[in-house]
Amino acid sequence: MTNAQRRAARRMAELDPLRNDSKFEPTHSSAFYPHEAGEYYLAAVDTVGTIKLFAKDLKPPVHSYGITTVRFELDTDTGKWIWFDGKQNQSPRKNSDGWRLGSKKLHDTREGAEAEVQREMIKNGDRVTRVHDLPDDMTALRKIRSAHHPDRNNSDADQDLYQAVVEKLDRMRMAIQ
Repeated sequence: MTNAQRRAARRMAELDPLRNDSKFEPTHSSAFYPHEAGEYYLAAVDTVGTIKLFAKDLKPPVHSYGITTVRFELDTDTGKWIWFDGKQNQSPRKNSDGWRLGSKKLHDTREGAEAEVQREMIKNGDRVTRVHDLPDDMTALRKIRSAHHPDRNNSDADQDLYQAVVEKLDRMRMAIQ
């Protein structure tokens, strides 16, 4: 069904006084329709630091990585599934490799978004540390935390690994309580 045909069908439905349900219903064939779980994920990669031109000590940009959870709502006026990103409503669009939201690929699972974040980190030359790759033993985590503590004068200390261990310890403490 083309856009002109959809508009014509919607106008005919609005003009028909016998129909009570004049709202447009999306078709499942070509329009976006969320899966049963309802949650989608976006890999968010932002540049925090920038390179200053004509400066003596050039520093590479600092990137921040995250995963945004997307929950769509049905707009009853247009019949489209929308997501409010804090600035504007966005609707997913079909691409050859799946659905996109703006310029970012929409992932059905969190693992897919994590894999994209991992690829971006490797591409940018950042160290990859995932919290769920760490051991589940508290004593082993404490040893890693103390070995990479940032307040000690340890040139080999890994700040990302230290932060990941702290986050995992906090989560484990919350689960025990």
